[in-house]
Amino acid sequence: MDDQSLSDQPYSWFRSRGGHRFGVEFAAIVVLKVIALVLIWFICFRPQPSPDVSPAAISNHLVAPATETARDR
Repeated sequence: MDDQSLSDQPYSWFRSRGGHRFGVEFAAIVVLKVIALVLIWFICFRPQPSPDVSPAAISNHLVAPATETARDR
């Protein structure tokens, strides 16, 4: 491969100083947005605690509490 064939290839803007700076800034913006989305998830939309599904809790929830008149009979 000679020097002539290398110089015929177009020069990429992304390999310049401005292109490198653009890449770094773009990557920083993407990382900051991902961090912001994760924070929003944990602050606003995090999974809620699961309800108690033990048999005693379900029984207490489904069975009406005894009233005073029902206990007096």
